Amino acid sequence: MTVLESTERFTAARRQGGWRTWLALALVAMIAGVAVWLVWFSSVLSVQEVRVVGATGVPVDQVRTAASVRVGTPLARVDADGVAERVGAIPEVGAVEVRRGWPDVLVVVVTERTPVGVVRAGPGFAYVDATGARFGSASTRPAALPVVRPSDETSLLAGVQVVDSLPADLRARVVAVVARSRDDVVLSLRGGALVQWGSAEQAEAKIAVLAALLPLKAAYYDVSAPDLPTTRGTLSGS
Repeated sequence: MTVLESTERFTAARRQGGWRTWLALALVAMIAGVAVWLVWFSSVLSVQEVRVVGATGVPVDQVRTAASVRVGTPLARVDADGVAERVGAIPEVGAVEVRRGWPDVLVVVVTERTPVGVVRAGPGFAYVDATGARFGSASTRPAALPVVRPSDETSLLAGVQVVDSLPADLRARVVAVVARSRDDVVLSLRGGALVQWGSAEQAEAKIAVLAALLPLKAAYYDVSAPDLPTTRGTLSGS
């Protein structure tokens, strides 16, 4: 074989290899295009169900309406942050997580607010959670929740944080919380005793001190400085 023949064969092989490379690249591009079309534009992977998880007090239909996602919308194109924002605007909802359940389900996970007390709202009451957020309403005070009487939003937050820090047995004895400031929270217990709690800080120490003092049946307990607690008076009938 001459040098010229070898050169011609090498050139032909290179041309054939280049043609195959371009064909492979074209196939890859076509497959990618089909995949993009399937995921982003076709109805094959579109929303057929909006599934709501965790909603007990909030109606499921209300969550779906707030989510505002039409059946048939490509699942990949759903604005998950927008859905979370709209559902999170429901007053009773504390947190929202939006998941894509391939191939055709949008899952909206709702965490509802947990009330720790109620505040006055017109002729009735509104529930309030540990973040100070108001939601829902009640015409009369729920027996299991204390009435929080704040002087402003800062004191409201301090008041609900104090209630939230209490163990269940002590919380059940609280009928009212007066929050004059973030450092001046007073608990009113069933039976008439008052507890000067102070701020929401040092909750564990204050709980332990108050538990030790309650058997004294005093009318007034001051645990705002848990290292130097005081009591005053005696409940009538004790």
